[in-house]
Amino acid sequence: MARKTDPIKKVELKDGRTRYRFVIDVGRKPDGKRDQKTYTYDTLKEARAERARIISDRAKGTFVRPDKKTVAELIDAWLAGKRNLSPGTRRTYTDSLKHARAHIGHMELQKVTKADIDAMVTKLLASGRRVGNVRTTKLSPRTVNAMLGLLAAVFEDAVKQGFLGRNVVKLAERPKQSTTEMRTWTADNAAAFLQAVKDERLYAAWQFSLYGLRRGEVLGLRWSDVDLVAKTITVRWARTSVAGEIVEKEPKTDRGRRTLPLDDELVDALTALQLRQREEREAAAEAYAKPCQLADPVSGEVCGGDHIVVDELGRPYRPEWYGDRFEALAKRSELPVIRLHDTRHTCGSLLHARGVPTADISKWLGHASASFTLNTYVHSQDGALAGAGETLRKALQGSPAAPKSAV
Repeated sequence: MARKTDPIKKVELKDGRTRYRFVIDVGRKPDGKRDQKTYTYDTLKEARAERARIISDRAKGTFVRPDKKTVAELIDAWLAGKRNLSPGTRRTYTDSLKHARAHIGHMELQKVTKADIDAMVTKLLASGRRVGNVRTTKLSPRTVNAMLGLLAAVFEDAVKQGFLGRNVVKLAERPKQSTTEMRTWTADNAAAFLQAVKDERLYAAWQFSLYGLRRGEVLGLRWSDVDLVAKTITVRWARTSVAGEIVEKEPKTDRGRRTLPLDDELVDALTALQLRQREEREAAAEAYAKPCQLADPVSGEVCGGDHIVVDELGRPYRPEWYGDRFEALAKRSELPVIRLHDTRHTCGSLLHARGVPTADISKWLGHASASFTLNTYVHSQDGALAGAGETLRKALQGSPAAPKSAV
């Protein structure tokens, strides 16, 4: 029988059963007052073991306070704390985590096990996507892995806050996904495309895309960003579509704001487009769209000026239209059909093949690091292996190496 001084008390339930109960401090409440919890066990041995564990974990700083927070609540709090996400990235995160929310969102965070995560992954790979109220096609391993990566970050944040003792999402095995080789154009393909669209009204825009600018950067360009005398253009805006709503924002990364040189071909194309837009503005008169006003992302000053890529009435194009138009022109030109975004990969690969240092390619494309550029945006192109084999054969025969060609 427990002694009177024993913190564990023996209690008699109304039905005659005996239980062992103790009250212990588990930390502080938000108002600074002591937070005490009551624990009840069937046996004195269990109660003593649990109390000793709590005291030990509390001393080591690893004690996890009981909490009934659900996974859905944790996801909401995590997203709310991501203050610096762009609207597009926030939408991507929300859409990805909705799969976890649908399967385990109702569960209490501290009750989620590795088995629960494994079961969710199995279901998502079998029939994870919904169209309306009907569950239809399965999710790809790539989509599931992206969700698991985000969910692991959510749970890791809970560990750091003391809601969890460990991150069970990290314990789940990721489904194997196949890697698809990125399709890029060769220099001949790119040249053929530009020749085929030379008479297009948006010829300058297609050049910018093959210059390596992102879709949003091309559509966000304004005439105030162009210096036709100095032959430069400054990328400082991105025009994107988030859930059907057009958003104008700063470039994707800090290095995304950059000034690039313009070659003579681009200067001529921009000059021709500027003159054409002046004629269109005069012809449309009051029907022509008014210039937008945006705050400069660096100075905060309000700047005006028309977008460069607009229709005949001065209205900026929707990003979706621009991508669809590119693919239609590529198909019409009887070239390998690639995505609009693949023109950035084409740009990086062509620069790399011509000996441009990776650091310079990274800066040109507006990437955060050279390693990301090398791992993601530089690809081996058709004929490259044959050229590499010829170079190796000459080296084995003792021939001197040929100098790298300039861009």
